[in-house]
Amino acid sequence: MRIVNIEAIPLWASFAEAFGTVDAVPVELRHPAFGMRRIPLAGQGCILVRIETDDGLVGIGEAMARPGPTATASYINDILAPMLVGADPRQIEVHWTAMSEQLSFAPMAVSGVDIALWDLRGQITREPVYQVLGGPFRTEIDGYASPVPYLPDPDASAAKATEFVADGFIAVKLKIGRGVEVDLEHVAVVRAAIGPRVKLLVDCNGAYTLAESVRLGRGLVRHDVFWLEEPVHRQFRDDLAEVRRRIDLPLASGEWLDSIWGFRDLLDASGADILMPNVTRCGGLTGFRRIAEMAALRNVTIAPHGVGSGIGILAALHGCAAISNFTIYEYNQLFNPLRHGILADPLRFGDGKLQVPTTPGLGVSIDEASLDRFGLAAPAV
Repeated sequence: MRIVNIEAIPLWASFAEAFGTVDAVPVELRHPAFGMRRIPLAGQGCILVRIETDDGLVGIGEAMARPGPTATASYINDILAPMLVGADPRQIEVHWTAMSEQLSFAPMAVSGVDIALWDLRGQITREPVYQVLGGPFRTEIDGYASPVPYLPDPDASAAKATEFVADGFIAVKLKIGRGVEVDLEHVAVVRAAIGPRVKLLVDCNGAYTLAESVRLGRGLVRHDVFWLEEPVHRQFRDDLAEVRRRIDLPLASGEWLDSIWGFRDLLDASGADILMPNVTRCGGLTGFRRIAEMAALRNVTIAPHGVGSGIGILAALHGCAAISNFTIYEYNQLFNPLRHGILADPLRFGDGKLQVPTTPGLGVSIDEASLDRFGLAAPAV
């Protein structure tokens, strides 16, 4: 069995197109978090990866689209595809090791190809990917709604949080970073609205200094917050570790890390209780599993970052099913036509849980018409 073709297809869902004009896009959608306060979010993107074999099988994967869908797609088509065409698709570890030399340049590209290879492996063995990865610890994945974005006042934040609870979520994440006292007011009102049984997570996206983070964390304890995410910028691992030592609250970090070595360094710094790898950024399912194994050796848990299309979600669900130290998955609810629009078969969610498909591979079935709707032409070389 040989790989005969690898194709990366950049997809983009423009907010301006969806809402009619740029001015009609809600402010909280363009600026949903501290990290997007200066550069607004203009849409949602992803890169769909297809790997075809000489016996007619097609594996599907997803690469994260940042900083842009066409850039990462070109890297897959121009650099990674020539490396793998003609190779045996079953040799995933061999291919990941070869591709890992490219992680410094395009970690998202490597991730998309790796996920597609695992999808192929499951189709070859006629098993779901979680089975190929070693078997399931669970087939239902706890998920939290994210985000309650930057909204104008605490009552608006509370209304959005209760909307998520009404939709069946048993955990919600609130974006903060407006200032410690303002944040604590939002948290207090949201907690009162959703009640004590719903998990409340908060995410600063690196908004604060070390001293501010400690003051914030100590205030959050009063509101039974489930975790504090990235209070300081992700580059300051030692500060994360210091915050962790000085507050009685689990610290989460890692959504922006793009290699197993970045996660190793965060673990070595004792900078997090919970790691948040994104399977479409961190080296695919192979990278994800290695990160989970490193974390397990340090008694640290995994709560994957969940931004992307339905393909990436399905890949993450299989990854979550097959590791022992899973906590909860970010089932992102920010407006994104690619989340459900490119899947022919819908994601199954209820009672706070996502169901892992039991069909061979990832269980991905693509709505081909959506590729025409959201497809972008790659730039001329």
